[in-house]
Amino acid sequence: MVRHRALTLLLVAAVVVPAQASDAYRIGMSVAITGPAAGIYAPAFDAYKVYFKRINDAGGINGHPVEIMFEDDRGEPSRAAANAKKFSEGVILIVNASISPTYKPLMTEADAEKIPLLFGGGVCPREAFPPAHPLIFCSTSFGAQWDSRFAVPFIKAHAGSKAKVGFVAQNIPVSQAEMEFAEKLAREQGLETLPVIVVPGGSADFTPFAAKLKDAGADWVLSWAPWPLEIGVFEALGRIGWTGRYVTYAHQPAQDDLARLKSPNLFAFGGNAMFTEGLPIHKEIEGAVKGQTSHPPHYLVEGWVSAMVLEQALRKCGWPCSKDKLAQTLATVSVDTRGLRGGPIEWTAENHYRQRAYYKVYRWDTGQRAVVPVGGWTKLDVK
Repeated sequence: MVRHRALTLLLVAAVVVPAQASDAYRIGMSVAITGPAAGIYAPAFDAYKVYFKRINDAGGINGHPVEIMFEDDRGEPSRAAANAKKFSEGVILIVNASISPTYKPLMTEADAEKIPLLFGGGVCPREAFPPAHPLIFCSTSFGAQWDSRFAVPFIKAHAGSKAKVGFVAQNIPVSQAEMEFAEKLAREQGLETLPVIVVPGGSADFTPFAAKLKDAGADWVLSWAPWPLEIGVFEALGRIGWTGRYVTYAHQPAQDDLARLKSPNLFAFGGNAMFTEGLPIHKEIEGAVKGQTSHPPHYLVEGWVSAMVLEQALRKCGWPCSKDKLAQTLATVSVDTRGLRGGPIEWTAENHYRQRAYYKVYRWDTGQRAVVPVGGWTKLDVK
């Protein structure tokens, strides 16, 4: 109860309200600040708070402050729908940082009111891929099918064509569809595959699912799901004596768990450079968020990149900036991610995901006793 009250007060205090709202760029943001998914999505809320406080303290954009209307959806579709209704009047953009069940109500309202919708934390929806919906944009590093287009060739390159590959998904449509796509892709590339293992969300014991993979003879396992499930199945495999290699998408906690588990057989791939590399942009973020959030700085990267995109779009849109003009402007952005990603985020009228997707793999290096990259960035052209 105390924690809930504290979060509520934080939410109220976090809303940036300029002296004259009519002179502000007004943005709505529906985010899972509380609820089961908060550990993954609430950091985007913190990133936006810190980022646009800095912008406003420095005089705003084009001489105007940015007002972010934060609303907690707890990852629930009904709350997301209510948030969308609140945003329908007066905002020129809606930002989503929540789980996939919240997507439909936000998309429906955005389409009805012709408000651009930016996905800045959750998995990129297919509507952002070519040919893109004119109002749907996505800055998030991970995207369905493109991630598997990187992961499967990576496994083949390191395992050879004789490897037997298993796949792990959570029982949500986006995860299941991605692993089914990956299994098909692996077969097409000559790998021996096992049927996708689907794990119910909230499972307390991953051992039965791990046992299926081990008993079936999996040499490699690919998982694309929420992080607790990804890492939970890997740890269960270790407890039952499996010695194969495990590849998983690097959500925010990946950096911490790679260091905690110290397993050279665990590979985490993703679109963001881990803070273990100590880049100048990492140091900048660490300094900016110090004392401003309870989350580790590397948890804020998805929100930070999203805020970078929005800042550039607003600057380019000028003043006044209507929702129609902003949608047109977003379709022309090219954002230098300053090393947070392998390259810029570039959108066109037909592609609101990115023209090139970049991936890097990390693992624990026993000799260096550190989390290190496995090679450099790999680029995929998105068409």
